[in-house]
Amino acid sequence: MAPQRLPLAIHTNVAELLDQLRAAQITAFGDGASFLRRERKGRYYWYVRSPQSQGERRERYLGLETPELLQTIEQAKQVKSASEGRRMLVRALRAAGLHAPDNRTGRVLQVLAGAGAFRLRAAVVGTVAFQTYGSLLGFTLPSTAVRTGDLDIAQDYGISVALDDGLDQTFREILRGADPTFSAVPKLDPGKSTTYRTPDGYAVDVLTTSRHAGDEVSSRLEALNTDATPLRFLDFLLRDTVEAAVLHGDGVLVRVPAPARYAVHKLIVSRKRGQANPKRRKDLEQAETLIHALAQEDPFALREAYAEARERGEAWRELLDQAVSLLPEPARVALEA
Repeated sequence: MAPQRLPLAIHTNVAELLDQLRAAQITAFGDGASFLRRERKGRYYWYVRSPQSQGERRERYLGLETPELLQTIEQAKQVKSASEGRRMLVRALRAAGLHAPDNRTGRVLQVLAGAGAFRLRAAVVGTVAFQTYGSLLGFTLPSTAVRTGDLDIAQDYGISVALDDGLDQTFREILRGADPTFSAVPKLDPGKSTTYRTPDGYAVDVLTTSRHAGDEVSSRLEALNTDATPLRFLDFLLRDTVEAAVLHGDGVLVRVPAPARYAVHKLIVSRKRGQANPKRRKDLEQAETLIHALAQEDPFALREAYAEARERGEAWRELLDQAVSLLPEPARVALEA
């Protein structure tokens, strides 16, 4: 079933919430913070230098210079965080039918955002990311496709190595700010962990891009202060991530995969899951929903993501052909038009 478009007023409120969250992220560095511009290989990047504390002034990475980032920096210089206004916006958007995570997931995302994980280009992937696409694209999402019991966080390995910034605490310590029962699940090497779990089974998995033809057991993400599980196809998903608002509390600013890449990636991974895996059907349902929405909202992005994936080789084309053959005819037509 094709998703229904939301009223323009709701979509406008989402844009306003995102603007406020971007400004709040930077003003959180405190009064007296200064902004620095640096050039690397012909590209400009921005940092914020916090007020002096205990004889030190720390610098934090903000991102590649874009018109949006420059505008956000100007807003942050002029305005203070208005959390109650954002809270009202979040309530209005949830009342309009946009999806929000469960309270625990919301708290986890809140502490990760507060620690700077998403500023450091970590991204939410999986169903929790899918929940944000209704507000990003301006469509309602089917309830069956947004249910989940865990959280996946991913960061491109190359980005983690290149950043000269990182989390102040270990990943587990940050998660314990949301739930003190989180513990690390050790791999074969007891000193490494890519999964953090509570006693009742709630899990946060950390993922990264695969660097070799074979599958490594884990890779170290220095920027996030954790190990991560490398996965194939993840480099495609994590290219050009976008900002999104999670509707929890007064809003949480996160990064998620671009919707078109998410849809195509779900087609691919649906064919890598076992026949009895229930996530296989959800993958296709999420892909179908986004294909319909993007066909109306951004058909060029959908076409480009699909073409790029097909150009990555015969194995990619075979997986895509198999998945597309299982889609209902309207979705197939929308994807291949």
